[in-house]
Amino acid sequence: MLGLSSLVDMMHSNPAATSSSVLGPFHVSNPPPLPIGGDMKGDHDGTVLLVEGRVRDTDGNPIPNAQIDIWQTAPNGLYSSQDPDQDIHSFHGLMTADDSGHFRFTTVRPVEYTVPSDGPVGELLEAAGRHPWRPSHLHYIVTAPGHRTLVTEIFPDDDPYLDQDTVFGVRDDLVMTYHEKPAGEFPDGMAISGQVTEPFLHVKFDVILSPQ
Repeated sequence: MLGLSSLVDMMHSNPAATSSSVLGPFHVSNPPPLPIGGDMKGDHDGTVLLVEGRVRDTDGNPIPNAQIDIWQTAPNGLYSSQDPDQDIHSFHGLMTADDSGHFRFTTVRPVEYTVPSDGPVGELLEAAGRHPWRPSHLHYIVTAPGHRTLVTEIFPDDDPYLDQDTVFGVRDDLVMTYHEKPAGEFPDGMAISGQVTEPFLHVKFDVILSPQ
């Protein structure tokens, strides 16, 4: 909450690679496998979000079979570890990129949420005149042999808290754009292909890893 974790992240990020950002307390170990084209939305309400990208090295070469650990909030603004009504692995998945470093999955658009503000954190925020809100985001932990493990988050450019993140996690290169597309343009070969009957959101975001 003081920004020290983010300062350390920024000091140790390679400017030629994707910036690191805070891990946060809500990651769950041993997430279930998520195949390429898999779905994390399930039966939850909300706009379908199609996310895709490629894992590359700092020379632009694809990194085959990189592992991407993905997690986010549910539409109610809670992570699974906070919410007894969610399965512990809700909105968590572990994907292995293909031989060209590509990954793609569907989920629901993440929402803004407040950090827990009881106890010392709430007292600190109140004393500083600060709010507890974080902008919506997707979390990634990306690993590949011979490369530094990357812990990061990616944020949409239309989020109202983008410039006011209470844990200072936003970096310029972690900001993405959601593009709305008609249901008829949803691609085949996804786990929920044929089930998308309303406009969906689409984003492409490549991840660049530093050499070890």
